[in-house]
Amino acid sequence: MENKLNYITSDEISFYKSDGGLLMAKYKGEDIGRVAVLRMFPLQYAEEYLCVKVINYDRFDKETETGIIRDLKDFPEDAVRLVRAELERRYFVPDIIKVDEIKEQVGHILWKVTTNKGEREFTLTDMSSNIINLGGGQLLLTDVYGNRYRIPDISKLDDKTMQIIEIWI
Repeated sequence: MENKLNYITSDEISFYKSDGGLLMAKYKGEDIGRVAVLRMFPLQYAEEYLCVKVINYDRFDKETETGIIRDLKDFPEDAVRLVRAELERRYFVPDIIKVDEIKEQVGHILWKVTTNKGEREFTLTDMSSNIINLGGGQLLLTDVYGNRYRIPDISKLDDKTMQIIEIWI
């Protein structure tokens, strides 16, 4: 059996919000219900190669892939707005602007930071596997709950922050 990628065009799918604010879709004229939109290459392509999956509440596997949006720019503005909002919700990754405090406590590293979305506190374990160097001075941190935080350019952090962070990186 041949596996073939199913690219979805704007002629085949349309998006809308449910009364409860969930992302819904119609595919080839049929209402397919609630959908999830996922980035296939989340670090490289923010709005290209997006996988659309139907959320099936009555099935064990819970999601069925509908297809792939090759590039969101090929869709009407209302669809772009809805999909971007869904992606922002799913891929919420605040940028760390300043590290206020880092301290070790019983094998955990507690971080107090200022982000572009406000002040946050989070905990990391195993710094070597939960801080990923993305290149170009970018770091991606993943806390114990799977939340991600990004340092967009480590060289642009203030001296106090650099002194705190250099101990751990």
